[in-house]
Amino acid sequence: MYSTSLAVGILDDFTGMGKDIKTLLTVVVLGIIYVGSIGATWAATRSMLKAFVAAIGGAIVMGVIASQTVLTNKTAEELKKDHTVGQSVRVVRVVDVPEPVAFTAPAAERPGRHA
Repeated sequence: MYSTSLAVGILDDFTGMGKDIKTLLTVVVLGIIYVGSIGATWAATRSMLKAFVAAIGGAIVMGVIASQTVLTNKTAEELKKDHTVGQSVRVVRVVDVPEPVAFTAPAAERPGRHA
């Protein structure tokens, strides 16, 4: 009979393959899209400034994608944190909505005005 370590080994292989595919997509495919967008911007406008701005924007997007795990962990950490520690009790007062101002007649209908 086969042991359960074979199934664990197969699952580990698939997990490792999934991580490799994610790395491939992040590095190769997004890198090609990044360089292609810069080239397309330059080809459409023939402006080095616009191509440089596209490069900066693409670098920001790539940076956010690269730090996705850090941002995910920080967000989860922030949601789990108890934000009420050290704060005093706060009271919210609900105020009545003011009454609408009474309708005034147009200037032509007011006494003392002639149209």
